Amino acid sequence: MGRYVVPIVCIAASVLLQAGVFGYISGRLDATASLTLSCTGFGAAAVLFNAALLVRRARRGPAAASPKATGLLALMNVVTAVTFLGFYASLSWVPSALATGIETAIGPAVLALLGLAGYGRRATRQGWAAAAVLLLLGLGIAWTFTGTGGIQPSAETALGLALVVGAGTGAAVLALISAELGRRGIDPVYVTAHRFHLTYLCGGALLVAAGGPSRRWAAEPTDVLLLGVLAVAVPLFLLQAGLQRADPMVAMVLLTTLPGATYLAETVFHGGFSATSLALICCLIVVAPWYARLSRQEATGARGRDVQQRSTATTATTGT
Repeated sequence: MGRYVVPIVCIAASVLLQAGVFGYISGRLDATASLTLSCTGFGAAAVLFNAALLVRRARRGPAAASPKATGLLALMNVVTAVTFLGFYASLSWVPSALATGIETAIGPAVLALLGLAGYGRRATRQGWAAAAVLLLLGLGIAWTFTGTGGIQPSAETALGLALVVGAGTGAAVLALISAELGRRGIDPVYVTAHRFHLTYLCGGALLVAAGGPSRRWAAEPTDVLLLGVLAVAVPLFLLQAGLQRADPMVAMVLLTTLPGATYLAETVFHGGFSATSLALICCLIVVAPWYARLSRQEATGARGRDVQQRSTATTATTGT
């Protein structure tokens, strides 16, 4: 049981922490502030977890080193940079609850499509139906925000939504990569220490091109560092630990609860309330655990069939 509970707890803790910070910073960021927060958070994650690796190696010696997965980590650097820089940039133009709602809602559908292409597990008819429901609920949440004056149609809004869709697609790909790293026994601390290098380097280059940090954020370096650690370093480590031990579809479905938590955090910090938005978010939260349980059962059944097929093949080969 702990095999399934621990990764779910890690993902849930990551969701709650991210939601609280996203709700707090919603509406407070311009483009340069978003990049500043991104660079700070991802740079802090790299420093903190590389320091953790150094301490571990000093205590345990060479045995503490993780197996190498250079190709996967290089791919993860690229996808991470595209996903997270796109998402944090989108917060300049769309509310964080809207951004997280769309990003997480499309995740299960993207995984189902990747399964058709041979990447990951193929979704069943029930899985497709649940993914479609989650997608429709996510679009419904988006409609309530645009229809109640949360955002106004514009070129900037369209760009922000396009970045969110790209981030949602990247998140699904990251779930598949993380699952493979977990199967290879790569330590989440090792992964977190090495997956963000391209992200903070690209974010820093974009920040320099944009003229550097805004005066407000440059004048509050301690606050920026704290938000970076709380919004990025800690929750993404927890998420990485969960992703490497959970089925990718289960993880993506659980992440669909992020917009509901973010919406509640936004309400606490900034006020405002939409009964329609809350109702749709509650529906999404009801569907998500059911789909997560269905996905876990399907994954367990698929592993059982694989073991049986390998056993049959071995028996046929040995002739016993």
